[in-house]
Amino acid sequence: MARYTYTLNPDKIQKNEKQTYRRSQLEKMTTFQLKEICRKEQVVIPTAQRWDREGLIRLIMRFRGQKDYHHLTAADEEGLARIQEFLNRCPMKISTDDDIRLPGTIVLYRGTGIDVMDGYEVESSRKLYEGNLLLTDEKNQVYTCFYMKEQNKKMYLLRGQEMPILPLDKNRYFILYFPDERISEYLWERCQGNLGTEPGYAQAVRIPLLNLEVRDVEKTDMPLVIDFGSSNTTMGICTIDNHQKIARTEGGSVIPSVIGIRKVEDTVIHYAFGYEALKMCRQNYRDEDVPVFFDIKRWVSDPERSESVILDDGHKYSIKRKEMLKAFLEYLLDMGKQQFKCSFQNIQMLAPVRQKEKFHDLFTQLLPDYQVDCQLDEGMAVLFQSISQMITQSNYQRGKWYRALIIDCGGGTTDLTSGRFRIENNRVSYMVDLETSYENGDTNFGGNNLTYRIFQLLKIKLIHALGYEKGEISFAGTALEEGFERAERLIPTRFKEYEGRRREEYFSVKNNFYYLFNLSEQIKKQFFQKKSLYELRLGTCQSEEKKGIFLDKWKLSMMEDGKLSHIEQELEIWFYLNEIEDVLRPDIYGLIERFLDQKFNSGELQKYGMIKLTGQSCKSRLFTEALKQFVPGKLIQNTRSEEDGEKLKMCCLEGALSYFSNCKLGYMKVNRRYEVSALPYEIMAYTHENQEHILIRSLDKENHIGWISRFKIGRQLDLYLNSAQGRRLKTYCFEYDASQFTRTYQEEIDRQYPGTIIQEETDTILEGEMKFFIWVSRKRWGFIVLPILREGDLLYKGEETFFDFEDDTWELNFFDGRK
Repeated sequence: MARYTYTLNPDKIQKNEKQTYRRSQLEKMTTFQLKEICRKEQVVIPTAQRWDREGLIRLIMRFRGQKDYHHLTAADEEGLARIQEFLNRCPMKISTDDDIRLPGTIVLYRGTGIDVMDGYEVESSRKLYEGNLLLTDEKNQVYTCFYMKEQNKKMYLLRGQEMPILPLDKNRYFILYFPDERISEYLWERCQGNLGTEPGYAQAVRIPLLNLEVRDVEKTDMPLVIDFGSSNTTMGICTIDNHQKIARTEGGSVIPSVIGIRKVEDTVIHYAFGYEALKMCRQNYRDEDVPVFFDIKRWVSDPERSESVILDDGHKYSIKRKEMLKAFLEYLLDMGKQQFKCSFQNIQMLAPVRQKEKFHDLFTQLLPDYQVDCQLDEGMAVLFQSISQMITQSNYQRGKWYRALIIDCGGGTTDLTSGRFRIENNRVSYMVDLETSYENGDTNFGGNNLTYRIFQLLKIKLIHALGYEKGEISFAGTALEEGFERAERLIPTRFKEYEGRRREEYFSVKNNFYYLFNLSEQIKKQFFQKKSLYELRLGTCQSEEKKGIFLDKWKLSMMEDGKLSHIEQELEIWFYLNEIEDVLRPDIYGLIERFLDQKFNSGELQKYGMIKLTGQSCKSRLFTEALKQFVPGKLIQNTRSEEDGEKLKMCCLEGALSYFSNCKLGYMKVNRRYEVSALPYEIMAYTHENQEHILIRSLDKENHIGWISRFKIGRQLDLYLNSAQGRRLKTYCFEYDASQFTRTYQEEIDRQYPGTIIQEETDTILEGEMKFFIWVSRKRWGFIVLPILREGDLLYKGEETFFDFEDDTWELNFFDGRK
């Protein structure tokens, strides 16, 4: 009989649309209900493993999860016209609901949007969803589109930067909210040009506005100051009325220096930055790549290299570092424009003193439409914060030279900078002489090193909690490293070693690393927070009685019988302050000793009147304890217990903002001078007798010229970069062709290299001898090699070649898959 039934629209194919679910809905369901959803939606539950409630939620979210709402963030006039056509045709029941409240006055800026930081909170006793809203008049004429977003359990009104504002010619305006989520989604589809089945009816809530203003974003001559850090970035401006404004995000005033890759469409890369990138990393599944990049400040040393990532579409993409850095900078500029409501022409980058020139050259290239400068190095900015406070409090002696040491422990590096300054007060302004000098540094020690130690401890505690090891955990000698190696065999994290294995294995191990490393970062921050914390629980079960950090066992894979599988048992791990400090103490004490021991023994340390600790990692009291071995505690600044990590990060930016504000107002004339006085490296080569020959000595403050000779038939000179402790860091291969050398004279050499290659050195070059002169370029943070050959009693000169000290071929990288 079925063949004789009547079918409406026989040409239209009926599609069986799969239902999608939100996590908030699934979390309210029982295990039985979740299994029923899997059965109904044909989500296959693997029989080889037992799936508890959390596992079922993850399985459903992966294959039937409803992701973010579609928000109207951008449109053209045609898109708005299509929405208008729908409103004109669709029968609507419009009500006025006093239960939905938002600020009566809204200010819109052309060229920028509205975000959470603007504070347009939407309040209601009813449950609101993150849908699209329309700005209309009493005749439902559409002028622009908004959307809502929930953050910290509050709902905010937002508008996309690329959403146009049609000319306003009315006095009364309203915002339309659609209680039915399907209408909100249809508005987005229609704006995109996807004209599907049109709803035949719609309900809307009309919310009246008291006042609506539209303004233009004005240009400003004041610079946007950016402190680009290894782990976090801060930025701010001084307004025209001389107030400091700091950019804020959902996590406070620090912006994580993290870049995520969402997708690539037609060669267009869709990025996520800051906290959004961190969320991407946390939401990743076990057998997917982690398309997130950390420690991006190191890329400044080698921006031409590319990074690879595998996205959800299964394709592998290679993206240049400088492209990603440019995108991150543009994200910061858009954030500054949106929050400060002005467009910038001048950008001031705060750079490490040793890399000022490199920062300036790279960021000028990446931002050609802006005037990029690096007037202040990070040490100067920190010192100027102290200078500003001393002047404000009238706590200084006129003409007296003050000396300070600045230890900046950031996310990836630690720098030791010395500075001195004096303050004069003449009839019209203050006169400040300010000098900074790079003294020492460790490009392989920072906050990530501390996180890595906790990461090692966490893995050891995990295998104890799983029952594979028993007894107390020892930190003496090499016990931590040995315990970590045993843990690696059970919970692998060195994903570099799995590149030749199956895709699922590689991604599972990679996710192990990123998940555990991020957990370790959370543990570190908990113990370094303002309030004292002596113990911390990490567990798979969370409740009012059992608080702490949630351990998501479905994020982890462990090795059993040569195969990676889920962790199924419930886990509870406790961390204590004393053991965290026992793990971190050797590294922190060793760093401070390397930096200050020589100055202490020579008596130079007594000349400094203050020691300033900056960087979020310096929140740990271990830095203060280590410093007290060398200096009285009263000299140590910025380590008080009430200081939090964010405040230590902000002192550099606040000092820079004070500097530019005082210079703008003419309150101060500042004479700046900076230099790289010492290098934490030595350059070495081998003689023909295989003897080590030091060309440039570590921490040498003089501009000594090193040299080494070879016979003219050679074609390559190997040079070696060592740390201050003599550890081999890198090998440079200087290749040359003596047949391409050009004739030269001592007069020409004196003119090109005054005071560098003197005649006494060239006169000693023998017939057939090639002498390589090596000297340091402190300004460019590298060294120069120049070969000179004597042949037929004439001098010939090769090409001058520059080599960088730092690049990430030898720098310690915690995200390279070898940890």
